[in-house]
Amino acid sequence: MATDKVRFPQILFCSATRALEETWQPRADVYRMPDGWLVKLELAGVRPDDVQLATRGDMLWVRGMRRDPRVRECLHCHRLEIEYSRFERVMELPGLSESAEIGVSYQDGMLLIRIQTESHR
Repeated sequence: MATDKVRFPQILFCSATRALEETWQPRADVYRMPDGWLVKLELAGVRPDDVQLATRGDMLWVRGMRRDPRVRECLHCHRLEIEYSRFERVMELPGLSESAEIGVSYQDGMLLIRIQTESHR
């Protein structure tokens, strides 16, 4: 049985005017399913409206923003370890096509992306 390789290229899409703006990559688990893929991304504190998905060929893009609602309170920071900024994750999923059926849910801080590939419909 052949195994699919899943690679996580570290790609940052920054323009010269946004060079100082940092992006982070959420942690991800990727599962090969009999009918496609299941991708889980750790996105605690991210509003579902602040997430965008896109596919191109066999690539899946997940982009968005985690906002810090406390910034406006003018708090004096003691320690900041949680990243609040734009994020992006790009993954190659063999067999993915732009016509794949994609279902998305957000549960307990995890974004779940279920992808049913065309060959399994």
